[in-house]
Amino acid sequence: MPNNKQLDNLIEEATVDCYDEYECLAGFSSYLGDKLLFPFSAQIVGEEVKVVGLDFDEEQIKAVCEKQGKKYKINILNIEYTQKNVKNYQYIEAFRKWFGRK
Repeated sequence: MPNNKQLDNLIEEATVDCYDEYECLAGFSSYLGDKLLFPFSAQIVGEEVKVVGLDFDEEQIKAVCEKQGKKYKINILNIEYTQKNVKNYQYIEAFRKWFGRK
């Protein structure tokens, strides 16, 4: 698990040149889109899903999830990790830390 300094560095990367909350959220959306390795496994309410992309709607970043051939959009803060997506963990945790500050 990344430490606070590492998370702060990732937050700085994602929000560089951002002047307000909306710009930071948009910055994180782009950053996560660039950094996350898709598809990856995650859990939503205990159900395993495949995260295949992101969607941004000005208020939240949503994980585009697939389960049994259907697609769902879930707030990325609501996904739970599985051991299969450890590489993506640090980026989502940085977003969680930033989101908790606002």
